[in-house]
Amino acid sequence: MINYNKLMQKLKEKGITTYIIRQKGLIPQGILTKMKMCSGNSWEEIENNIKEYNEKEDNVKKGRVFAGGDVSTKTIEDICQLLQCQPQDLIEWEVKLNPDLSYESICERDKADAESQDN
Repeated sequence: MINYNKLMQKLKEKGITTYIIRQKGLIPQGILTKMKMCSGNSWEEIENNIKEYNEKEDNVKKGRVFAGGDVSTKTIEDICQLLQCQPQDLIEWEVKLNPDLSYESICERDKADAESQDN
């Protein structure tokens, strides 16, 4: 999960408002929305933002689902150029590790599959 709280703070410090972003086309609207949804003081706050959005009656009726705040590395680079900073100045990134996705687990499954096909 990615937290764009640092980015929102940096925009605020530079006096770059949502209005300015839209007016000058600095960040595409969809990207800005993703980044706002994934901004918070904690991971729990971000998860709650997404949950609340996905459970709003109007969004449910219209089939709107917010899955996450993934943006391309190119977009991050463009924003870094705009703000003259590095990616770590804009985002916090936490990967919730799943042992089932490890290289070792994949190899074990492949080995078990090969053995079952041999029998």
